[in-house]
Amino acid sequence: MTYKTAYRLITIADENNAIDIDKASQLLGVSTSTVKKYVQQLINEGFVEKTKEGKYVLTRLGVSIKKVMEISTSKNIPNYVITDVSTGQPIPLSFNNYEQLYAVITYQLAPREVLEHHLRNYLPEWVRSSIGDELLAEKISKGEINSIEDLKKYLEFILSITSSLTTR
Repeated sequence: MTYKTAYRLITIADENNAIDIDKASQLLGVSTSTVKKYVQQLINEGFVEKTKEGKYVLTRLGVSIKKVMEISTSKNIPNYVITDVSTGQPIPLSFNNYEQLYAVITYQLAPREVLEHHLRNYLPEWVRSSIGDELLAEKISKGEINSIEDLKKYLEFILSITSSLTTR
């Protein structure tokens, strides 16, 4: 059982974030019993849950992954412009996806105090409105992600999954 194939189930969930076993079987070209094994793997990892009605639906984490995948193929994401906290002037640096944000953090392309300020004040709204990642916005707002290191770990987790889906 490959993680990549199991994670593909996230991307083929319908508009209600439900996974139809028969449809998934056809789309993935595997048996329904194999799809059920993949779904169980996703349940164990917290991406999917089984409802009282017996349906399989994405959890908030699963929805976040799905939205990031949809965004990664979209070209209509507004740039997030980083501004200097002390002057209010834009730093000649912007990003419009998680890969670019990860690079900004990893390669220290903006001063740490500037990034920390944006994390606490502006980034949650951009994440919510532009990326559609309600889970990350909530984690920042609740203080579960309260440092650049926390954000970097979250991005590494999300990007590891999404990159496994886009590499062939």
